[in-house]
Amino acid sequence: MAPNSSRPRSALADFTRHQRRQARKAGAELCEAARAAGCPLPSVGVDSPSAITGDVLVSLGCARPDVITRLAQVIRAGAIALAAEGAKDTGTHLWTPRVGDLVVDTEADRVGEFRGGSGGRWTLARSTGGDEWTADPRHVRAPGANERVRVGMAEAVGGSDKGVG
Repeated sequence: MAPNSSRPRSALADFTRHQRRQARKAGAELCEAARAAGCPLPSVGVDSPSAITGDVLVSLGCARPDVITRLAQVIRAGAIALAAEGAKDTGTHLWTPRVGDLVVDTEADRVGEFRGGSGGRWTLARSTGGDEWTADPRHVRAPGANERVRVGMAEAVGGSDKGVG
């Protein structure tokens, strides 16, 4: 292929670019919040994709002990405030996905979309359609790169997500 011709982009390359953008944005948000709380983080950066999971991670870098102590205080205070808000709702979990977000139910070993929550349980469903199930929010996490690619491939081949959800 000639050097100036365009090569087809792979789904994995597109996904990695998307993850890098998200990681840069998340790092910038963390730096801004940390600075506002009086604990600047000078070494935040974006790592290369993990060879094991494929995830692009945000590196928190190095900071002075007094900055880390202040950051720990701010996180603890925020966690307490979030837990107090959550106690009014469905529990004390600190992370709630948006409707339609892809999630992993680690207890059932299934991947699905978040549909909502009620009575301390979350409703999940296969992204390609099909049965819904409920999950304990404490056993639900965000998917890694490999899980996202597997689901994307299942959707691309006509909805067969055997082994995914």
